[in-house]
Amino acid sequence: MRISARTGGAFTLIERIAVIAIIAMLIPLAAPEYGRIMDRSRSTACMSNLRQIGVAVGLYASDNDGKLPYINNPARPVYVDEEDLPDGETPQTMLEALGPYGVVDRVLRCPADAAQNNYFASEGTSYEWRPWIDGESKLTPRVFTRRGTIATRSPSRIRIVMDVDNVHSGRQNALFADGRVQMR
Repeated sequence: MRISARTGGAFTLIERIAVIAIIAMLIPLAAPEYGRIMDRSRSTACMSNLRQIGVAVGLYASDNDGKLPYINNPARPVYVDEEDLPDGETPQTMLEALGPYGVVDRVLRCPADAAQNNYFASEGTSYEWRPWIDGESKLTPRVFTRRGTIATRSPSRIRIVMDVDNVHSGRQNALFADGRVQMR
């Protein structure tokens, strides 16, 4: 009896089934890591958006004697009446204030905002401006302290823009007055 050697380069049905079975066993092992990688990439893109907002804030301050803009958050307005502001100032949205400096709609959306009923869906931005620093000097901002007094703080300690929705695995990205972006 003579056994002939395979002459073609094709795989047998058994070999194909074995490869498919091995791949099927590896997929559940790789899926959680893929999810973590995607979460990290969305968070990194969000931090990039905040850096762009930080550059725009710096440019705004350069054009306005070092002062930060008066930005009103849509959901929680700070300036209800014109009397709440110094003479000549008007409250603006983040897009209105920073749009001339390169901030566009896309920059105001965190890539991790996938939910239908979230802050971005209702307000058009994923980020919220911290208004207690409005009109202050970018280099030496004065803010309220916990004791109710006003003090000058280092810009590296003051968060001026933050994620509103908790979309980064229980953490938030924040832009500080010195232009630094950090996950907190």
